Amino acid sequence: MTTRYHQLDSLRGIAALTVVFNHYAQITPTRWLQHVPWRVIAEGHSAVILFFALSGFALAMQITGDSKPGFAEFLVKRVCRIYIPYLVAVLAAYATYCVLYQSNLSWTGEWANQAWHAGIDRHDLLNHIYFLIPFSNCTLDPVLWSLVYEMRISLIFPILVVIVFAMPAWFSVALSVCLSLAAFGYYHHLQRTLMDASIQGEWMPTIHYISMFMLGALIARYREAIASKLGSYSARSLFGALAISLALYGLVGSITRHSISNDVLRSFADDWVVLPAVTGILLLAISLRPFAAFLTARPLVFLGQISFSLYLLHCIVLLGVLHYFGDTYQDMSLIIAAVLILPVSIAGYYAIEKPSIRLGRYLTRGKQRGRATLGARS
Repeated sequence: MTTRYHQLDSLRGIAALTVVFNHYAQITPTRWLQHVPWRVIAEGHSAVILFFALSGFALAMQITGDSKPGFAEFLVKRVCRIYIPYLVAVLAAYATYCVLYQSNLSWTGEWANQAWHAGIDRHDLLNHIYFLIPFSNCTLDPVLWSLVYEMRISLIFPILVVIVFAMPAWFSVALSVCLSLAAFGYYHHLQRTLMDASIQGEWMPTIHYISMFMLGALIARYREAIASKLGSYSARSLFGALAISLALYGLVGSITRHSISNDVLRSFADDWVVLPAVTGILLLAISLRPFAAFLTARPLVFLGQISFSLYLLHCIVLLGVLHYFGDTYQDMSLIIAAVLILPVSIAGYYAIEKPSIRLGRYLTRGKQRGRATLGARS
């Protein structure tokens, strides 16, 4: 049976919560969240890199576990797991926009007015439904850009796992570096930032984000050896490493903004700097028992369970409430949205996520029974 690391689920939940704080930090009255020390809990882009690494770890564990899925089974389950909740979120965002959108809200600032603006129509909706084809995905529900890359990389992830588990670790690291540098060279030539390209769903960022998935797969491969090695260090040293990793993870945006002037280089450097921090956090979540015990607290594990719905739905709730109240009750609308985000996410988990997961299992049940029969005969 494949081992389940519940502390990593909790990390996903905490990361999803920081994305919520990050989007609150884009709204003028709560822009103070962008500044240190609050920035540590509102570093949304670092959370996305952590999501990618966690997905790489979890999928590698699934593919190499006792019940190894075939490619078709893996793909069907990933489509059900990602695309169905994504599609529901897209339809919900479009319906909410059509019902509640009023006009630009001058008091909210640029981010909210870019996400929901006049002129979003059925063509934009169809582009979102097509999903994997490049499209402008910063409207309707601004978090959806990362799921485009999550799904694209899922299509080839079994191949990546073969590479990671069959080749020496240095080869996987070198391949990841080369892919990321190739993407950087391409956009440096075009003078376009990584995020500008990502929110257009362009193809080239895919090879850059592959490195995050490969990092997670590498940690999955060497998890036992790493845990054993780190076990020889004192708890004080490991807590020091954790503090450094968390600080780097939360403050990477501030660090690169003050040290790198070139926008294109900075957009890639953000990811290059945060990757070691993500590595440290994942390794210590597995190896440092007090940290793992903290992360396996029930509320955090539950937050991890609903993290995908929290990530998918919070912008819809936030933007919907802001437009419902318009220019009146500005501070109150932010509070009401905050109160609603968690229960809506819980409802989304039970009403959308769990049925989608069950559907994936149902559609692949024949393949699962076939593997079990072969196992019994072997």
